[in-house]
Amino acid sequence: MKSNIYGASNLQFLNSEAPADIADIYSSAQRLIAGELKNRSRSFSEDDFAELSHLYDDLKEVPYNDFIDLDFPRFTLTPHEYDWLKCHEEEIWVDYLMYRYKFKVYPVRQKIGAFPVHLCIEPTSACNLRCVMCFQVDKSFSGDKKYMGVMPWELFTSVVDQAAENKCHAITLASRGEPTLHKRFGDMLLYIHDKGILDIKINTNATRFTEKLCHDILTAEVATVTLSVDACTKETYENIRVKGNFDEVHNNIKMFNDIREKHYPNHRTSTRIAGVAVEDTQSPEEMEEFWSEYVDHVTIRQEIPRWDSYGNAMFQKENICKLLYERIYVWYDGTCNPCDFDYKSLLAFGDATKESLRDIWSGDKYQQLRDKHTNKQRSCVVPCDRCPF
Repeated sequence: MKSNIYGASNLQFLNSEAPADIADIYSSAQRLIAGELKNRSRSFSEDDFAELSHLYDDLKEVPYNDFIDLDFPRFTLTPHEYDWLKCHEEEIWVDYLMYRYKFKVYPVRQKIGAFPVHLCIEPTSACNLRCVMCFQVDKSFSGDKKYMGVMPWELFTSVVDQAAENKCHAITLASRGEPTLHKRFGDMLLYIHDKGILDIKINTNATRFTEKLCHDILTAEVATVTLSVDACTKETYENIRVKGNFDEVHNNIKMFNDIREKHYPNHRTSTRIAGVAVEDTQSPEEMEEFWSEYVDHVTIRQEIPRWDSYGNAMFQKENICKLLYERIYVWYDGTCNPCDFDYKSLLAFGDATKESLRDIWSGDKYQQLRDKHTNKQRSCVVPCDRCPF
């Protein structure tokens, strides 16, 4: 494997350089936050205003970074925030930056807000591919009907409504399956957009793109379209993304880019190729050269062994999982889980069809899992004891 492979706790944007106008972005962000600290026009709590002051200090002191380091204890702008800020009106920058501050800093400090900073909603647990590094190749999961299903519309709208009511600004449609397989996926995106969620993200293998879906994604102002592609040659791609067709995916990504550039000149959607390093034939440099014609960013990171999370050797790690302080995964049937490494839900701590997400987030069962991590008892928890990160 060639260079430029980052570990799973970091996200590298290949060949990323500080934008020419980054100083102006920093200056505007500081000005807006200083104004908010002085005028207090938003309905922030006292704790939020204290955090806003910390955010202001970080923006003054911490430089732009070309990769996301989730272990860094202070807030820094990266390509993710820059892409968002440059195409949104300043009136909502403070709300967005506060959310990004909590997303990055709360997990490092093990701070728990009243509601998750981020919701990962699973439209469906099924997938049309069998990628070599994915738990979909575990037939005891993908071949068992009790794990397979599609999220009902009523549950979906309930979850999104709760996010909006609790000022949760980040929703990702993804998780264990391929989200575009849901027949109402476009409607889902538009519903989230209409609820005022600031940061919508989708993870997709791009096998099911149609012209209509491309328009739905762009109309819904999805902030980030993450495209799960690991190579720039047919042979390597299809060796990894089993059942995938490289030519079809290539054409779909070109189609999306063409529609974006032709019909949405003022679009707010950033695209990113997100590769997983599993074979020696993969080249980050070649991926960057090939895909940068069609997408805004190209990333690649080391694979996480999760095609059989429960059969992994124990890692005996004592570090605290940051996801426990940042997100909830809501499966298609309402099951709430801390992560998709635990794809069979051994760690499930709630049911969104019976409880509010707010109660689940602060409930005893989730807190017990956090306590085990903070008390260095992670090795007593399956499959946390088998997760390398």
